[in-house]
Amino acid sequence: MIVKDKVAWPRLLFYFRGTSLERTWPRVLVVTVVSVVVTYVELYYNIEKYTLTTTPFTLIGIALGIFLGFRNNAAYDRFWEGRKLWGALVNTARTLARQAYSLIDGAHDDKALQQFREAFVRRVIAFVHAMRCHLRHEDPAAEIQKFLSAADCSAVLASTHRPLTILQQLGRDLAYARNQGWLHELNLPFIDAQLVELSNILGACERINNTPIPFTYSILIHRIVAVYCLFLPFGLVEISGVLTPIVVLFISYAFFELDAIGDEIENPFGKDPNDLPLSTISRTIEINLLELINSPEKPEPLKPKNNILL
Repeated sequence: MIVKDKVAWPRLLFYFRGTSLERTWPRVLVVTVVSVVVTYVELYYNIEKYTLTTTPFTLIGIALGIFLGFRNNAAYDRFWEGRKLWGALVNTARTLARQAYSLIDGAHDDKALQQFREAFVRRVIAFVHAMRCHLRHEDPAAEIQKFLSAADCSAVLASTHRPLTILQQLGRDLAYARNQGWLHELNLPFIDAQLVELSNILGACERINNTPIPFTYSILIHRIVAVYCLFLPFGLVEISGVLTPIVVLFISYAFFELDAIGDEIENPFGKDPNDLPLSTISRTIEINLLELINSPEKPEPLKPKNNILL
């Protein structure tokens, strides 16, 4: 995610890094070169029979704008839902850590109970890191081995669904606490409900990650935008004359950028500049939960690199 202080609007006109222009400038350049060639041939050789009127471009442009707006709204809905889910993950992880100390309690606050609570909270941190790596298709070994025992870590890495395995281990911890008399039967549903919430958040994120906007719809938009911009100079050259390449440049820039923005934010869990900062959110959860157990291993918050948080 790009994080920048407020920038004066004249500087925004020339801001390039992190924008969709990094990917679309070759397309804009090709269309502009084509418009230069069309304009030159039309004006130099006075070939009028190959020109078009602006009517078809006006009609198609209106429909294309509606389609692009609909697709970008659908993509942003996915982005915003992903952000709400990770906000819910922050709250649920904090709640679980708090309940580990308020609901899991024994007659005597002995060393075994303290170790169990700390291991439970650390397992919640491991779940958060495993979930992030699961969504980004990364290996979570380096992230979770600090928070799990060797046996538990091996079991997680050997599974095909690492976050789900950690959830199962958390459920096993609750059963153990109940059998030890540390967790009352009346309190068990409250803390188990948080594990259910973690499972729901995980499933919702997987739904977004594994169900893109239908490919046939995306490819249709890409084709229409490309054809529209390539043929645009044939409809503008009689009206705009030598200024046709400049007009085509701005129009093609607008359509190609709108098209690229939908592609970029469709999957909010990646590592593109405008994707959600999952690593930063995971680090925040880790810091918060380690503070609750008074751990000296608390890391520093992640800082933006080149104004980008991952």
